[in-house]
Amino acid sequence: MATQAKEISNIWLIKEHHKNCVLELRAISPNKKPINKLYKGKGFTSTDALKLAFESEALRLNAAGYNVYYVMNPIRENFESGSVTDKDIECRDLLLIDIDKVGHKGESSTDEELEAARLLSDEIASYLQSEGWDKPIRMMSGNGYHLYYLLSKLPNDEKTKALIEGVLHELADKFNNDIVAVDTVVFNASRITKVPGTIARKGPNTVERPHRMAVVL
Repeated sequence: MATQAKEISNIWLIKEHHKNCVLELRAISPNKKPINKLYKGKGFTSTDALKLAFESEALRLNAAGYNVYYVMNPIRENFESGSVTDKDIECRDLLLIDIDKVGHKGESSTDEELEAARLLSDEIASYLQSEGWDKPIRMMSGNGYHLYYLLSKLPNDEKTKALIEGVLHELADKFNNDIVAVDTVVFNASRITKVPGTIARKGPNTVERPHRMAVVL
């Protein structure tokens, strides 16, 4: 298995980045004050320097006990400060299908629950491919599976929001089972998602329900 330092670089397979981009890193822990940090491309000498700063801080916060996320859709280049909200998103370039275990969300999944999420993600990806969709970028999130579909920079408006919400509900109705399910609330434009290479920390780290590193597949 790749080290955290190596795996985290796979975030750039998913997240758009360029010399003028704005990135938001968000760190959350049940017992600590949440942290959000902005990284503006124009403040760095290169995109490589931007990426290194983002990766280093994400790993530092994760080692300090935080779960670490980023805003997945492009943020407006003129965004100044604070936490990004839906109105601060430039466009939609990703559709996230998030598959997790059913039931209590404050604990890690068992190996059996994680495998059920993998199988369901395969089933959904195969179905969507049969419907003409491209192959997704896949990630094991630590507790479930993510499918990221690239969008053609759809406008950040109510029509697109309703379209994405409708897709998630349609997939949930078709594929959910008693063990794992499609998360139908991840349709908002400023959605945060797990940073690959970071450890997902939910509940106690036990043999049955271990903390795992998020991995792009």
